[in-house]
Amino acid sequence: MVTMRLRKPYTTASIWSSGKVTCTGATSEDEAKQAARRITRSVSKLGYPKLRLVNYRVVNVLGTCTMPFAIKITPFSAKHRDIASYEPELHPGVTYRLKEPKATLKIFSTGSITHLCVGNVQSAIEHIYSLVFEFRKERSPEDIRTMQATKRSRGFKRKCSSDFGFEADEECITIDDGEEEEAEDFDSDQSHD
Repeated sequence: MVTMRLRKPYTTASIWSSGKVTCTGATSEDEAKQAARRITRSVSKLGYPKLRLVNYRVVNVLGTCTMPFAIKITPFSAKHRDIASYEPELHPGVTYRLKEPKATLKIFSTGSITHLCVGNVQSAIEHIYSLVFEFRKERSPEDIRTMQATKRSRGFKRKCSSDFGFEADEECITIDDGEEEEAEDFDSDQSHD
């Protein structure tokens, strides 16, 4: 496996000897597609001129949202015990798995929700909003100040993860240093574009 990092868009790609590539870190689907094209172009400049991008697809979208209230997560997890798990010794949030749309949500007492899904993110958030609304609680002034400071420093980010593969017209291309465990780091932003 070879690891390749791009500065713009800020993404990391894992390139496997089979030709499969996994690209993570993009903040939009368009950025993920742009990164996939740049990675393909960079590898083709390394001596594989007939390389092309095939089977591109977005497989995961990771995002966060903040509810306008804090959440009582212990009673929430007790009521939704069948599809929610809460182990405060292991993780500070409740893991809630939706079947339709297929999504995994991490619900925190601060009102912050992290979601990992492929399909409709909006419908997953709308579904969980109606459930957590019943367990809302007011935030303390200190919590509000902390959240505002965090929001200003971090900003909103949504990360996409995509899979695609390389396909050559003539021969099988192996991009590998010979060992699967070791990865090389490339910085492909060297003025090739």
